[in-house]
Amino acid sequence: MASISALFEPTSVAVIGASDDPTRIGGRPIRYLREAGFGGAIYPVNPNRSLVQGLPAHATLASITSAVDLAVVALPAEQVLDALAACAAKGVRVVIVFSAGFAEADEAGAQRQRAMAQIARDSSMRILGPNCLGAFNAHNGFFGTFTQALDQAGMSAGPVAIASQSGACGGHLSYLCRQRGIGIGYWVTTGNEADIELSECLLWLARAPTVRVIVAYAEAIRDGARFVEALKTARANGKAVVMLKV
Repeated sequence: MASISALFEPTSVAVIGASDDPTRIGGRPIRYLREAGFGGAIYPVNPNRSLVQGLPAHATLASITSAVDLAVVALPAEQVLDALAACAAKGVRVVIVFSAGFAEADEAGAQRQRAMAQIARDSSMRILGPNCLGAFNAHNGFFGTFTQALDQAGMSAGPVAIASQSGACGGHLSYLCRQRGIGIGYWVTTGNEADIELSECLLWLARAPTVRVIVAYAEAIRDGARFVEALKTARANGKAVVMLKV
């Protein structure tokens, strides 16, 4: 579980493919992090700009002189593997891959996804995604996501956590909760699950002291033993689990 702690509690965040436009996929995480008052360092990576949304931009990940805890990748699928190799070389602990065009697309994409999983195994770097909407922790202002559910207003921290394989479903659930005044403390969407899968996230959330209710959406359970462990842990810790299996 320690290996995915940086997914929810990073001390610094790099956005690879950062956009100066706060409405674009590479721009929303920076905007959300700044609006939420994230206390860690934010490093936009964009070789074509010196500033991104008022922050100094870096041409490459390697040019960042400080350590990077978590990286967000918002690049075309063909550029993702090179970005992941750079993250592994930098010692990044967790990478969130927004990019689509992997196993959900075609065989070439499936091959790229298998290569992505191999990078994770070889480096011990954890990867969320690809083809996901990311994650957030409203308790500390970390928002590594481009979901439009946060466009009109941020998310207030609360005792509910959402873990969803579907980004669309996870985003809509968070929107509905906000409309009803329900605070979401943690939120994660796992996408294609090249590495980090739903059961791992459920187990981490079952151990998180501020979580009282876990809402989950699953299309398939890839690690049955860990899934059962997560549910047993939630029950032992007095947490309710509300789950939709489609």
